[in-house]
Amino acid sequence: MKYFLIVITLVSCFLNVAYAETAEQRLKTALKSLDNATANFKQTVLSEDKQILQQSSGTVAISRPGKFSWIYTAPYEQQIIADGSELWVYDVDLDQVTVKPMSTGLTSAPIMVLMKQNEINSDFTVNEVGQRKFLYWVELEPKSTELEYSRIYIGLENKIVKAMELRDGFGQSTQIVFENLRQNVIHNPMIFQFTPPEGVDVFGGN
Repeated sequence: MKYFLIVITLVSCFLNVAYAETAEQRLKTALKSLDNATANFKQTVLSEDKQILQQSSGTVAISRPGKFSWIYTAPYEQQIIADGSELWVYDVDLDQVTVKPMSTGLTSAPIMVLMKQNEINSDFTVNEVGQRKFLYWVELEPKSTELEYSRIYIGLENKIVKAMELRDGFGQSTQIVFENLRQNVIHNPMIFQFTPPEGVDVFGGN
């Protein structure tokens, strides 16, 4: 009986230490798993009183650091392409393209958190929310007041990013759910390149 109690005590101590490290370490591991990944996503924008303002869906491909393809396919098509130096936003229905440096273009984009390569706690205070329904949630509190979002929540399942919620200072929230996530993908490099179609208006750039 004495040995059983010793084992239980040691296991309990180990779990307490692991639990204290859980939030930041789990998030770091989850972001690392996105180095070369693809997924489908569903995005919902909610008002302060939780009314649906907008719903959209599409696909995302990530090649960290610095490259991604975030494509909205419904209800309208929009392409957001980062080639490592520039960020291209192509509104298909408007025949309009906007290009800007990635250093400034990603500030308010939901994907900007997923693209972080440096230590996450350099830009955010990481807080553990814990298990809610089927996901383990981590809260990111931005240290900079320049970001559009006041709080960012990331939902993990087995250290894999499954959902995000971004809340702004006006009470609105953007919820994103990822499905069919594939890791360690060998990407076609062309998906991270963008050439404006002939005849479209291009704003920004050189």
